[in-house]
Amino acid sequence: MLPIIRFRLAAALLGLVALLSAGLYTARSYAQIALEQQPIAWVAPLDFNGYNLASGTAVAYLGDYLRGTWDGDVVAYDINSAGSWSVKWRASAQLPAAGERRIFTSTASGTGVAFRWSGGSTISATQQATLGDATIGPKVLDYLRGDRSNETSTTNPAALFRERFSRIGGVIHSRPYYDGNEVYVGANDGMLHAFDAATGIERFAYVPSMLFAGGKLTSLSTRYPSGLVYTVDAPLTIGKVGASKLLFAGLGAGAKGVFSIDITNPLPSSEGAAAAMAKWEITEASTGYANLGNVMAATQLVKLNNGETALLVPNGLNSTNGLSSLFVIRASDGVRLAELSAGSKLADGSWNGLGGIAAVDMDGNGTVDLVYAGDLKGTLWKFDLSASTLPSSGTALYTPDASVARPITVAPSVSQHPNGGFLINFGTGRVYSDADLTSTTSDYLYGIWDNGTVTTSSLVTQTLTTHTITSPASTVRTASNNAVNYGSTTKGWRITLGVGERLVGGDTLTDAGRYTVTTTVPNSGAGQGAWLVQVTALTGAAPTAPFFDLNGDGAIKSDNSDRVVVGATTALPMAKFLGAGVYSQPVLASFNSTLDLPFVNHNPNIALPSYTTAITTTATTATTGGIAGGHFDFDVFYNCKTDFLINKGNCNSHEHVHEYDDKYNVVGVNLRNPSHPAFRLSNPIPLTTTPSFKILLANTLWSPAATMVIGDRISGQAWKLPVSPEGFLSETPGGPAAVFTRDIASLSKFIFVLPLNAFVAKDWGTGQVRAGLIPTTTGCIQSNQFPTSAWMDGAFTIQIVDASAGGQNVEVNKSSGNPNYQATDPPGGHRLKDNKPSRSTLIAQYNAFWHTGKCRTEAGWTMTPPNDNSTGSGSAPAGTGDPKGNFISTVEGGAPGTVGGTTVKHFSVINGVTIEVRVTTTVDSSGIRQVMTNTSGTVVSNVTSRFSELRKTDLQVGQRARFGRLGWKEIVR
Repeated sequence: MLPIIRFRLAAALLGLVALLSAGLYTARSYAQIALEQQPIAWVAPLDFNGYNLASGTAVAYLGDYLRGTWDGDVVAYDINSAGSWSVKWRASAQLPAAGERRIFTSTASGTGVAFRWSGGSTISATQQATLGDATIGPKVLDYLRGDRSNETSTTNPAALFRERFSRIGGVIHSRPYYDGNEVYVGANDGMLHAFDAATGIERFAYVPSMLFAGGKLTSLSTRYPSGLVYTVDAPLTIGKVGASKLLFAGLGAGAKGVFSIDITNPLPSSEGAAAAMAKWEITEASTGYANLGNVMAATQLVKLNNGETALLVPNGLNSTNGLSSLFVIRASDGVRLAELSAGSKLADGSWNGLGGIAAVDMDGNGTVDLVYAGDLKGTLWKFDLSASTLPSSGTALYTPDASVARPITVAPSVSQHPNGGFLINFGTGRVYSDADLTSTTSDYLYGIWDNGTVTTSSLVTQTLTTHTITSPASTVRTASNNAVNYGSTTKGWRITLGVGERLVGGDTLTDAGRYTVTTTVPNSGAGQGAWLVQVTALTGAAPTAPFFDLNGDGAIKSDNSDRVVVGATTALPMAKFLGAGVYSQPVLASFNSTLDLPFVNHNPNIALPSYTTAITTTATTATTGGIAGGHFDFDVFYNCKTDFLINKGNCNSHEHVHEYDDKYNVVGVNLRNPSHPAFRLSNPIPLTTTPSFKILLANTLWSPAATMVIGDRISGQAWKLPVSPEGFLSETPGGPAAVFTRDIASLSKFIFVLPLNAFVAKDWGTGQVRAGLIPTTTGCIQSNQFPTSAWMDGAFTIQIVDASAGGQNVEVNKSSGNPNYQATDPPGGHRLKDNKPSRSTLIAQYNAFWHTGKCRTEAGWTMTPPNDNSTGSGSAPAGTGDPKGNFISTVEGGAPGTVGGTTVKHFSVINGVTIEVRVTTTVDSSGIRQVMTNTSGTVVSNVTSRFSELRKTDLQVGQRARFGRLGWKEIVR
């Protein structure tokens, strides 16, 4: 008999790693990807304080998030002996005040310091600079600590930072880790949190220092978030290293790096004491780690056969050289002991990377002997660590044919094979880009015998058949039972999953001879959701005993009541559709001597309607055509002579469209895909990758209704948008200039838009009554009259400038020499200086204005002209993306984060009629609800995003399961 195998069974999540292509993925289509665009296709499993539910004292710990706001929580559930549960605590409800929290980070030298701006041992000047200047930076830091004084609210609508419904960020791919009296988890608020397992009160939090780079932490505070910012989003590992207990983790999509902290004393007496817990951090810039990427998978803490305690780390996504490798790291100090090669970058430039790992002790002596992991090419690797000297590379155990080569991103599951050696169960699939969501490329589940090299032709194929059960309603699958006769030519089996279905989401489970997983169908529409799958690990066929309670009587029976009819016979289902939303891999908990409960974390992943600035390109527009009460003209200038100011005669490329909104029946211009092709950004910038550029906005206060949506981080009324110290658009006030290329991953949106009442004279929040878009004429714009006092006669101006431009090239809009200028009416914004070096950095300029017939400098001009009720009857060309309906918001009444709710007023178009809309947002323990009504009280939209609930699936019959973190934590400790 083989010795006992010790390996991670349902361990900390995400056995990932993959790289993205722009479309359907194949074995040779991987390149780097902007991981900020990674959609959510799965969530982390829950953890338990004990996996025996019969005791009646079990507690489950679950991470949570709310899509759209990206706030989160950690929730504890008491579970009784019958498997029922109740909420024990929510961490968000009792997070300490900002000043009372014990939060620490590390400096570049690795020294632990308090996560504070000043006072004692605090963050460095370099780290301060990434958060902002001396005015903004401390406010950003305090906001991250949980301070709400600069957070947008009904009483402070012009505040610097975004409104939060929870001061804990979304917990998505980091699995809560129960360890004695504490629960540890990474959240997308930039922190690793430690909570008291009994009460949920935060004990400390750690901010990995690599998150300071690139404005990552600063972006968490941006007032107009349009997407999730990933920070600490990977699984955790905890174990003994000498006399100390250490915690290790990568950051997932948050950054390329791994960190360690000392949690021997998890209740530090002060923030200074907490800072001493910092152990080490490594990034791709650290010595020996050039091939380290975004580590998305769980690391493994093991004892090597030379006596060293080491951390095994798959190199992950987006490594600089695009290679696949396994790092062996000395756990005590982060020094690289070895890097084991597992495949190079392909000749055609396709990238590689290593996914989740499974470690095996062959002889039961407590040291690691074998490691299995898959890569992005679909190769299953085996690393032999049984000797005291580490190898230089792994061995390809399974190399698929090109036709079935798909990325392996989950950690394999390892069990004993009855013929000797080990059985490796795994699956293929990835979801790291929007293109992946709708991919129809086939993915697979496998069972492979580690007995020589395995090829696709040495595998038996099993097929799936879907069945619909009417009462109670469910959808299930059966599998063929083709014989798998292991020998010299047959080495295992393969199942082709359904269309768009794939295996993602971390470690998988083999127990009692069954391979149990959830598979994901991430694309929207019918069929989106997940399947709970259980197959015989050796053959891929359905188990020999029932797994699902098909007839709903609360029991699993061996008769035909829990089988499906297939022709003249019956068959056991091996998979059941769980429903829509995103799911975790299952965790098994023992219910009694023969029954187990698979528990899954489930999040509905509902996108709430925005209540700041939401743009839709499909809503029906008003019957008046375009914007009511007037119209706007639009211009573009590029290929301009650098030694003259911009005007029509000095630019080789120029286009003007009169009454743009009426002509196309729109309310703005989508510069990526406009109704008029001359305004496409691809004209002045033909290439997607070069040049890189920054953006300046000028005359913003003279057009206070003008709204910009730029990329996935910058949106809102233009005069309120944050700028860098030099004046370029930024993601946060005072933060670094935002730099873009025309690539969709860099600049997903570039939209100028106006509200439907843009030409109404009112106070738009600037303290002055005026029309929302400046009135002037085409001639004064195109001749650029009085440029030293009002650029382009005050028209709303968008300047795209080369990224090389700096503060020496930018100035605040000038105001001298114009009798119409008032101190209370500054033009607002920034533009390039009027000199040749500055003008040479200009790539293109766009202008918008209300064409009323009088230049701003002419007698009789007024900033509050009467409305013009002329209309247009045009329409936008098919396939173009100019906005046709919009919300522009003001907050009224209520308080955020309370049951009383926040009410936000919008003007919108519904069924062709312009109406005033109120959206009331409430939050309670079940989630966030947004109800949209018109002024007469009629409900227009009613959307709820619920916090996750603990979800158990059908009972299963089998031997008492092994589950939880039965792995290297126990061996090393």
